[in-house]
Amino acid sequence: MALTARIPSGADTAGFVKEEWSKNVLDAIHSRLVAIPVIDHTWERELVYGDTMNVGILNTVVATPVTIGTEGVIKDIATGTAVQIIIDKYEEAPVVLGDMTGRQSHINLIAKGQRESGYAIAKSMDSTVCALFSALSNGTGYGTDGSAITDDVLIAAVEELDEADVPDDMRAWIFDPSAKADMMKIDKFVRMDYGYGDQIPTGGFRKDVYGAPILITNNLTVNSTGNYGVYIHRDAIAIIAQENSQVDVVDQPLKHQKTINTTALWGVKEMRDTFGCPVLTRKS
Repeated sequence: MALTARIPSGADTAGFVKEEWSKNVLDAIHSRLVAIPVIDHTWERELVYGDTMNVGILNTVVATPVTIGTEGVIKDIATGTAVQIIIDKYEEAPVVLGDMTGRQSHINLIAKGQRESGYAIAKSMDSTVCALFSALSNGTGYGTDGSAITDDVLIAAVEELDEADVPDDMRAWIFDPSAKADMMKIDKFVRMDYGYGDQIPTGGFRKDVYGAPILITNNLTVNSTGNYGVYIHRDAIAIIAQENSQVDVVDQPLKHQKTINTTALWGVKEMRDTFGCPVLTRKS
């Protein structure tokens, strides 16, 4: 209910009722960025100079029966085609702060500017990884765009990676909030009487689903109605960040301002197509 009146009526405009500005501000809302930590960073330390990293690929050979008195057929372990990780992303997020504004503001705007500039770069890097999810497993995913994720969908994704001999460790599910909501309706993920022995927090669900953690983000790539989630092993996608969120605060005294700028130089590449598969979500 609004105030009905003030007596005297002009007390506000005449300057007798003061206003304050809080030192606590409402920060911009940020998505949780989860893709970068769960993919392969192996080649980052190798590519110090240049813009391309060539990664050799070995292939599997097959054993054959021994024939006495006859040399065995020579097997070739290097018939694959090298994969190139190309550094083709170079982005910045400059924020300008006037000296007068910085001097007069009761908020540390430089720190806030650095945070927002850095987040912009981090989100862009994360997005380039998420954009590759839809192409994994030759673009063949599980579930139906716009429909709820079911237990059968999850089991089918696990089965695919198992059949491709993908290692059990370093796998992860990356989903959006709609997928989380769908999974919270599946009893085995939210009830403690299923005998798994792990503790389930109130209002939550199991930490791991079929041996892999669930990571939730609003930064997935949109399909049509829903998003492209993923069931992924670390080696499916690689990233090389030659310059990872370099922050510069540059004084410009003749313009009476400071420029806060974050830059990054990176490239991402699908390395093993069979090491992940898209999982389609209900809502973007």
